[in-house]
Amino acid sequence: MLSPLFIMGTQRSGTTLLTRILSAHPEVFIQNELDLPKVFEDSSSTEAVIKGIEKQVYIENGSELANLVKAAPIWGLKDPQLTEYIDVLRNFLPASKFIIIVRDGRGVTNSYMENKWGLGTNAYYGAQRWKREVEQQLEFMSEMPENFLFIRYEDIVTNFKPTLEQVCQFLECSLAPEMLEYDKQASYYNVQRENVHTFKKPDKTLSEKWKFKLSQFEIDVVENVAGDLLEKLGYKRIGQPVKLSKLQLFYFKWHQKIIGEIQIQYRWRQAMWRARKQQKERKERWYRQ
Repeated sequence: MLSPLFIMGTQRSGTTLLTRILSAHPEVFIQNELDLPKVFEDSSSTEAVIKGIEKQVYIENGSELANLVKAAPIWGLKDPQLTEYIDVLRNFLPASKFIIIVRDGRGVTNSYMENKWGLGTNAYYGAQRWKREVEQQLEFMSEMPENFLFIRYEDIVTNFKPTLEQVCQFLECSLAPEMLEYDKQASYYNVQRENVHTFKKPDKTLSEKWKFKLSQFEIDVVENVAGDLLEKLGYKRIGQPVKLSKLQLFYFKWHQKIIGEIQIQYRWRQAMWRARKQQKERKERWYRQ
């Protein structure tokens, strides 16, 4: 079995869209997120991590990873939380390849606030989270650049085919026609509110939604926190310099702590309910077999 491909990015950066597109290729299998604490429970070696992936893939899909990879020799794992495990993933170099996808931090921050996951309940902490994670990813990439492909979500949306050609060249595979019609292909994961747009063609208006959803002050705040990194990645500032007062910083801090905790607890309960439902469905499928 070849070493896995890892797809990384912040939450809401387009990792699911890229996975959806790549999974349409007949020679590619990308697992869309797993229970990472269990995957990395034993991180003493790359073999141990792969065993963790195999176990969780079977739980999720009811099929052995070896069988899935046999049908699709290029395989990998996508999860925005992989950034938390960079110290372990470093051991997969130079055998594995990594794709890092980035999205305009203002768009990501807006998405954090809209989705109410507790990741960034306001512009200040959303921008801080985006900046911190992207900097970690870029630092990781600098260790062995030839093993990484860095792409922007906006390039997928505005330069769809050329960007996919770049991805396929990196993976050393041909551009499959199915990738261009990914929205018409079957998916092994269900449509949810958070991923509904990955079942449609790329929409440029979604990548620019933050311009109309964020207030001018919120745009100014994001650029105050992460403006230098935004410019480094090719995103232009459109706001004005702003100096935040101690009172504003105090508000942002406690807004994140209180509202963030409420949102996290709510999402946790939702996740537990979905997990029980999926477990019940898997048991029913097993009994029918």
